[in-house]
Amino acid sequence: MLELSPHRCSSVADILTDLAQAGIALLTDVSGPTDLLSLASALGVLAPHRDSRPDGVTVIEDRGATESGMVAFTRQGLAPHTDRSSIPVPPGLVLTACGYVPVAGGESLLADGKAIYDELASTSPAALEAFCTPRSALFGSADGYLGSIFTRQGDRVSIRLRTDDLVRFGPIVNTHMSTLEAAIEKHTTTMPMPAGSGYVINNLRWLHGRNDFRGRRLLYRVTANPHPLALVPGFRSVLAAPNRASR
Repeated sequence: MLELSPHRCSSVADILTDLAQAGIALLTDVSGPTDLLSLASALGVLAPHRDSRPDGVTVIEDRGATESGMVAFTRQGLAPHTDRSSIPVPPGLVLTACGYVPVAGGESLLADGKAIYDELASTSPAALEAFCTPRSALFGSADGYLGSIFTRQGDRVSIRLRTDDLVRFGPIVNTHMSTLEAAIEKHTTTMPMPAGSGYVINNLRWLHGRNDFRGRRLLYRVTANPHPLALVPGFRSVLAAPNRASR
């Protein structure tokens, strides 16, 4: 389990502290989408999602969807991923809260991209270099974003990932996918989501997903572009550049 205390949406200073230190903050007593919208506005500027309502809230529930990229609107599990991977600049924050708990399953899956990156740097450097190779992954359809799973900028790193049928990995990445999958599984936390609970994550650091479920499950999601002082994109790693000496 994540060793963090949950905060009310009104505790903006505490949420900012957790985001700065861990890239994630846990939420409690979320009364509904209005709370998420208020918190998102305090942290940044709303970034409407393809599937969101006009107010910026996406209601995630089983709609029996069958289209590509719409597994979120079924009862199937979702592998850990980042949001909006197919656009050049994904939103920096994803805010999620549970409105209705299913009969069984539906737990959230959360994986820290920093822990995954640092492990790969230590144990599988060849695989990590493949995942950092520019233009090695096409996220989305033919007009999507051509980039890499990890992107380095100085001593900072960001992660971008999806593993459904709307991504195409080049041969250099496919060779090492089992290594990445094992690292993600090792660093994934399974978190129950009671009604009124939720989280805010740095979308360029944390992966999120879910287990499959039975019965009705309803989540609210809001994405936002953070104010410059609210969040530094991605995560810092002394292993960001090849052969960088530890400091």
